Amino acid sequence: MQKTAPYSRENLADINTPLLYEQWYVAGLGSEFTQELRARYLLNRSVLLYRTEEGTPVALQNRCAHRSFPLNESSLEKDGVRCGYHGIKYGHNGEILEVPCQLQCPRNRIHSYPVKEIGPFVWIWMGDPENADESQIPESQVHDPAKWTLVVGDYNRVEGNYLLMQENLCDLTHIPYLHGESFQIPEEYAELPIEINRERHQIEYYRHIEEWGLIKNLFHPSVDFTGRPISHKSGGRFVSPGFFNGFGLCTPLDEGDNPVPVGHYVNHYLTPETQGSCHYFWYVARNYALDDQEFSTNFRKLITQGFNEDKFAVGVMQEMLEKDQHDFREMNISGDQPGVLMRMAVKQLANSEYERA
Repeated sequence: MQKTAPYSRENLADINTPLLYEQWYVAGLGSEFTQELRARYLLNRSVLLYRTEEGTPVALQNRCAHRSFPLNESSLEKDGVRCGYHGIKYGHNGEILEVPCQLQCPRNRIHSYPVKEIGPFVWIWMGDPENADESQIPESQVHDPAKWTLVVGDYNRVEGNYLLMQENLCDLTHIPYLHGESFQIPEEYAELPIEINRERHQIEYYRHIEEWGLIKNLFHPSVDFTGRPISHKSGGRFVSPGFFNGFGLCTPLDEGDNPVPVGHYVNHYLTPETQGSCHYFWYVARNYALDDQEFSTNFRKLITQGFNEDKFAVGVMQEMLEKDQHDFREMNISGDQPGVLMRMAVKQLANSEYERA
């Protein structure tokens, strides 16, 4: 097990750490990009989201360059957006195309954000457009639809800083307690040792489980390893400030040299809205009971219930951090190691970004 490096409060990111713009984030579900103009605050910026007639997703600054009228209250035309206040028309790249009261168009333009649609989501680059390298989009492995079934969650808004959600995802100890009724994982789960691997700014952690009874409630009834030797790897990987890849993979140890793990990948996508709130997207991929739609529906309800419990916890902690004036210093316990490493990684990223600025 990798030990946590020495740290102080000064080298840990917290809810006041500046937001990171030189990162890829999920702007929304692909289904949210339509011919209707939609506004969403991303990293304290109002962004206009829509899809062209050809189907291309677009993200523009949601603010007319003339008098700050919100463009989501305007109209979409074939080749651009016409402001609903004075009729100034913008192209899909933010360039001014028409000004009704004059022949010459100003050189002003509104900001256009690089976007990339992958699977069920549209990613956005909020930093310098020249640094928008699509090869750096932190997507996980591609799930072959012939071998995996995807269950995609609804959009969620969380009343808390995105780091509180990232720390929640880095933490396994809370599962039997906060999710005691939903996931029904017994308290023995929290007592298992944590393995941690770190590679630059990415942190992977997991617990090995050998007792099928601890995790069987999360699987389809047709999956049964009762009485068989197993190794269940339960944990996740902090990949970037906007992406966390969770997993729960059960490997039968009595199926020869190359047994196929059975289980789930749970991808979490976090995009700061403001310093005190964030957008949350997720999907679960499983490689068993692929065609059982009823199970998918019920499983989606279960996961949604659990994630609503996380949203509640993050919301009340955010309120406490903002309002309570006790002279207080949070303590750490051994299960916090992945979260501490995540906060260290984010602080390093913030130092690097703002030193460059």
